[in-house]
Amino acid sequence: MLVPANLLPVLTTESSGSNSNNTIFSGTVELWRQGLWAIAAIVFTASIVIPVLKLVGLGWLVLGTRRGPPRNPRRMTRVYVAIDFIGRWSMLDVFLAAFLTGLVQFGEIATVTARAGIVAFAAAVVLTVLATQAFDPRSIWDAESAPPP
Repeated sequence: MLVPANLLPVLTTESSGSNSNNTIFSGTVELWRQGLWAIAAIVFTASIVIPVLKLVGLGWLVLGTRRGPPRNPRRMTRVYVAIDFIGRWSMLDVFLAAFLTGLVQFGEIATVTARAGIVAFAAAVVLTVLATQAFDPRSIWDAESAPPP
């Protein structure tokens, strides 16, 4: 779901008769061009970097526990806790888009409309949260204490 979330438009902004379809990345680039570097960095980190790192982290946890006793179970547990904590906050992007869509409705002056990209992003967030909850962190320690085959 992260692929369509990053390829499809997230928001359409109409202001003074001109339309602007923005994906997550194009919105970040536009913020950067307007000199809003801090906001652009936050959006890029929260909407692109963190979701990818969550998927990589979950994959690493699953593979690490399937291959036998992990070398560093404490580190794997810390990764799990970080992914679990960050997962809840990832919906802030979706709430921000919903807030903007509801707030900026000035008729013919300006409107903001949510698009399919935000639905895909919300689905990606929900699926990673569910995947994190489905992973049993005890398996990290169970793999360590299991007798060798």
